[in-house]
Amino acid sequence: MAIDAHFETNDQRGAARHTLRLGVSGRLGDSTLAANVRNLSTSGLLIETDVTLAEGETIVVDLPHAGETAATVVWSDAPMHGCRFEVPISPATVSAAQLAGEPLDDEAMASEDFGERIHRLRVERGLSLADIAGRLGVSKPTVWAWEHGKSRPVERRLPDLAAALGVTPGGLEPAASGPPEILERSRRRVAEAYGVEPARVRIMIEL
Repeated sequence: MAIDAHFETNDQRGAARHTLRLGVSGRLGDSTLAANVRNLSTSGLLIETDVTLAEGETIVVDLPHAGETAATVVWSDAPMHGCRFEVPISPATVSAAQLAGEPLDDEAMASEDFGERIHRLRVERGLSLADIAGRLGVSKPTVWAWEHGKSRPVERRLPDLAAALGVTPGGLEPAASGPPEILERSRRRVAEAYGVEPARVRIMIEL
């Protein structure tokens, strides 16, 4: 399991403040760098990132339900970093955060978009953003942008991307799915995160 995330870095009075935000929201700009949460528990988390983190440094993790939670870097072996929460989080918060990294079933795979598919294939094969970027001769932010739907690789790069991910070029393109399948998948995942029956989850869409 890997939870997609990104670091936002703000300089406050000369000291850099690293905030880790889970999920795919956010903009990859000058002060934003990609990250993956490889493991998450009530006591801490394992982060893969190219952000420079030193042992003893405090970061802020933006968690669902819990909000911004402080964590201390207890070991660092770049690009992997082990962090311990200053105050343990609840199992419910862990479950909600892990929702973004749950394995997909066949129906969910059919409804994932292009970026979600290449992200899943990369993580399943244990490849980092740097691995893919190096094989294709692009930057890590470029691969991050592909995975988050911010941009799409040019046609000539697709065969090399497919080869790096161990699939055929056609394997990069998910099957088309309609709104009912997407809504039902979302309903099930929300229900699992909150420990309720899917029938109790109502999704409202404003158009």
